[in-house]
Amino acid sequence: MGFPILSSLVFIPIVSAILLLFVKQKSVIRLIGLIASLAVFVLFLILYGAFNDASGELQFVERNAWIEQFGISYYLGTDGISLLLVGLTAFMWPLALLGSWNAITDRVREYHIFMLLMESALLGVFLSFDVFLFYLFWEGMLIPMYFLIGIWGYEKRTYAAVKFFMFAVFGSLLMLIALITLVYLHFQQTGLMSFDLFLLYQTSIPAGIQIWLALAFIVAFAVKVPMFPFHTWLPDAIVLAVVVVKMAAYGFLRFSLPMFPETLPILAPWLCALAVIGIIYGALVALAQTDLKKLVAYSTISHSGFIVLGVFALNEQGIQGAVLQIVSLGLSTGGLFLALMMLEERGKSWDMNTYGGLWHTIPVFGGFLMVFTLASLGLPGLSNFVGEFLILVGAFQTHQLLAILATLGVILAAVYMLRMYRHLMFGPLKNQRLGQIKDLGTREFVVCACLAGMIIWIGVYPQPFLKTMDASVQKLLQTTQTSAIETETQLSKAGS
Repeated sequence: MGFPILSSLVFIPIVSAILLLFVKQKSVIRLIGLIASLAVFVLFLILYGAFNDASGELQFVERNAWIEQFGISYYLGTDGISLLLVGLTAFMWPLALLGSWNAITDRVREYHIFMLLMESALLGVFLSFDVFLFYLFWEGMLIPMYFLIGIWGYEKRTYAAVKFFMFAVFGSLLMLIALITLVYLHFQQTGLMSFDLFLLYQTSIPAGIQIWLALAFIVAFAVKVPMFPFHTWLPDAIVLAVVVVKMAAYGFLRFSLPMFPETLPILAPWLCALAVIGIIYGALVALAQTDLKKLVAYSTISHSGFIVLGVFALNEQGIQGAVLQIVSLGLSTGGLFLALMMLEERGKSWDMNTYGGLWHTIPVFGGFLMVFTLASLGLPGLSNFVGEFLILVGAFQTHQLLAILATLGVILAAVYMLRMYRHLMFGPLKNQRLGQIKDLGTREFVVCACLAGMIIWIGVYPQPFLKTMDASVQKLLQTTQTSAIETETQLSKAGS
């Protein structure tokens, strides 16, 4: 394009965060944060309009030497898979800032700085194709996330922040060890020190250590998905659940599949089994919740299991479904949490038993909450249905029994989601004060309408999203198959 659009996407939030250091007025701080996030979204729309969805190759590549003696470069690019996740981030961030406009009254400047830094790091994760740069952005996310949970979280927020940080650091250290090992193996085989992701795909990994490297990456990403049994940090840090889910699921697609084509078919059935356990476990625990935050948290664990199941189905339908489910989960769970946060601002409680009879009091809110609720349970015509359907089709081709068991998660989601909605909107009015609360204001209406509109669009007409990623998914599967053949050939030669 002749313009560094990817760098602009990554660095606009950082520059804006630095600018906020010199601003004191809360209203101006909020406005700068919103304008910065909207600028990122506008740039994404330009990027999306210029993207060639017929090609599975990297596009808009920006590459410059950085630390040459170690083969480290500033290497940005995008394909159809990362483009959709960049789009989800760019779309959700202004809505998140707008949705929390009045909810955040303490340390407003710090909140917006950390939110902008986190957006930048997340975009960097999706756009980096030098593994050193990728790791910097991956680790860079920990700092703003730690403070966002620890300062603006809910009860036990300090405990939640520390717990999340410990889990995340453990996973990141495993990934760092695996990355250094891969770079060393590539150097041994080629004499070239490089952190280029695509060159590392071609590295022949001895069978004795391949499974350990694969497990290191899988655990690093499983911690943040969050995948059973690494999920225990999520209920305490639900505020950022959607962020880490898409980041970790992207890691599975970008690292685990192409790098370990020989080992992955051995591990895949076990990972799919853990995914199904997570689907059912998360749904059953969500069914027992009366705390609305925890209900959303455990439903997220359940829905994340579908993403893992789709990825490790190792076929086109499963992977397409997983990517679309990441987007859908961001919209539906993000919308559900923002709507419930708006309700908590009015009712001052996350306890489901506090509420009842709200349909007659705040019907506009009730309408939007219905869309988010029905999307979360996978109603046909809404976004989650398309992703879950493709995932189950892909999983059924390789693991029929697991695919059948996974449908229990869909059934249970209908139970706990409809139970929540009936309790909030149609149960008896528990508190006369709740009969006087105001319906959604203009700002809240805009946030909910944007999310609901995207949920309906994807559910009714998913073709543009599937078309965007189709060539890239096929390229990913082709790369995985080619890597498997090359690895097998090199190992055969070494054996002979």
